[in-house]
Amino acid sequence: MKMSTLWHAATPTETMNEPEHISEDEDEAETSSPSVARRSSSSSTRKRKRATNDNDLVVAFKEMLSESVDKLGEVLQVAFGKGVDPKPEIVSELSKMDLSIEDQIKALNILFEKPQNERTFSSLDGAMKKAFVLMLLGQSNPN
Repeated sequence: MKMSTLWHAATPTETMNEPEHISEDEDEAETSSPSVARRSSSSSTRKRKRATNDNDLVVAFKEMLSESVDKLGEVLQVAFGKGVDPKPEIVSELSKMDLSIEDQIKALNILFEKPQNERTFSSLDGAMKKAFVLMLLGQSNPN
């Protein structure tokens, strides 16, 4: 290979044609502007679609999370029992203690005011339950 074939000097005619070449590039830039506008328009459409898809994902995730929490609650109920409400039993037991209705209501308020009082009452037997209730009533009536 000769170096002369690799390096080509521009002739005056070729040099005169170069501005036309530049104007062709400008024409391409002008014609590409609508193309760019179309691309940016389709890009914003894609962003809207992506945002819609993101919203769908959020909704689906919330539904899955809600279902999981519900299932966890069911599992916990099975594992730890149905959670029988002790309140009706406590009301029944207080009514058998020969207390006035007013004292029964005060005792219920005191027992349910603090969970530890309710647990203690439920763990005691017979006479101890009555003594516990009388003690709580005595603490609430500083006479």
